Amino acid sequence: MALVGRNKNALKDTLVNTQKEARKRGLRINEDKTKYMEVTRAESNSGHLRCGKYEFEHVKVFSYLGSQLNQTSSTSSEIQARILSGNRCCYAYGKLMKSRALNRSSKLKIYKSLIRPIVTYGCEAWTLTNRDEQYLRIFERRVLRKIFGPVQNEDGF
Repeated sequence: MALVGRNKNALKDTLVNTQKEARKRGLRINEDKTKYMEVTRAESNSGHLRCGKYEFEHVKVFSYLGSQLNQTSSTSSEIQARILSGNRCCYAYGKLMKSRALNRSSKLKIYKSLIRPIVTYGCEAWTLTNRDEQYLRIFERRVLRKIFGPVQNEDGF
């Protein structure tokens, strides 16, 4: 569950309401597993958040539904993590991509259906910089070079 508030006081109020509803249903909040993150443009070094008998740790990076969120709303770290996951997937399918038993169109289908979705998961919410676009292009070219092989000139080199 993710709780969102405009400021710490609003977050505390939301947490108190959530705690009341959770108690009615026999649930409790695990203080060790619960963290909070303040999203600001400036670097924030907030300490722990106290709410009633609970004290929650402040984190700068938070993983939610497979995406990495950070306190400055920068997507660069998320894109780097996605590219890393794509590299792992490419390595896992390395034998298939090098196999001469599969033709290029089959390898391309593997790339489009298995590898690319891992890299582009959540991309609808990304704000890309030129550098991020360049990293994504480099990743795609590297995979396509494995599929199609090196580029040759007219003279065969």
